[in-house]
Amino acid sequence: MTAKSILMICQGNICRSPMAEGFFSHQLNQSHSSITINSAGLAAVVNYPAEPKAHSIMQKYGIDISKHRARQLTDTLVREAELIFVMTKRQLAALEHKYLFVKGKAFLLGYWQNFEIQDPVNQSIDAFEKVYQQIEMAWQDWKTRIL
Repeated sequence: MTAKSILMICQGNICRSPMAEGFFSHQLNQSHSSITINSAGLAAVVNYPAEPKAHSIMQKYGIDISKHRARQLTDTLVREAELIFVMTKRQLAALEHKYLFVKGKAFLLGYWQNFEIQDPVNQSIDAFEKVYQQIEMAWQDWKTRIL
């Protein structure tokens, strides 16, 4: 399942998907991979930066997401992505309902261990830390399948 482009999707594109985009980009850069990573939201808070707590957690692990600006999911982004990751089963269902052609290329980020990554917005820094840990676990499961 080698992909040249990966799209991370969450709800607002200010917490989970920018964290996942930043984490996967960081890991892929360290592997000298040419895979591109993007992110978008199903109901994005367009042009907003990543949530400060998301930025803080990523910075703690040496990953810079300060340039991130939220963007709305578009037909073009969905079509161009070879692999799409969502954070919850509900998001996957919404995506598959709107874009029938995504079956087989859209997956729950926590697919291999069957976990969802819940939205940490308006929660403590610990909730953002949990999101980071879940993204890291998902990377461990996906890395051999995408590199």
